[in-house]
Amino acid sequence: MLDNDVMWYWFTAALALGVLECFVEGFIALGLAAACFVFGVLSNVPFLYQTMAAAHFLALAAVIVGAFFYFGNRLFWRDRRISFVTPLGVTFKDKIVGRVCVLVSAIERGDGRVEANGTVWKCVGPDAPAGARVVVTDIQGNTLLVKPLEEG
Repeated sequence: MLDNDVMWYWFTAALALGVLECFVEGFIALGLAAACFVFGVLSNVPFLYQTMAAAHFLALAAVIVGAFFYFGNRLFWRDRRISFVTPLGVTFKDKIVGRVCVLVSAIERGDGRVEANGTVWKCVGPDAPAGARVVVTDIQGNTLLVKPLEEG
């Protein structure tokens, strides 16, 4: 069983795709890795493996990727539903404008970084030190327009 070269090719592909999943998102590489693993196991059944073709692998991979994507989104992206960023990355402007945030890096020459709801955003506004509280006045693309919070 362990001297089956084809099995090791499938397991190596599964391992490589599993590592790739650490660097990309969306469960696609993980789904392909699972399909490779299943084909590695099935390669030990000679009469079954000889009848399998690329179409079978692609069909299995599509089913696994679809299942991972569907159930993965439900399980792991729940926190995004309460955020002002949708799973597709679309920002709800009315949920972010007026929010009080803290500067992660100082605004120098108009540019800085601000943390808003657990995400670090690029921001533009008057110079301010890191740690200062600012109010989001508008959003343009991925950049927040901020002004210093007036205490009182």
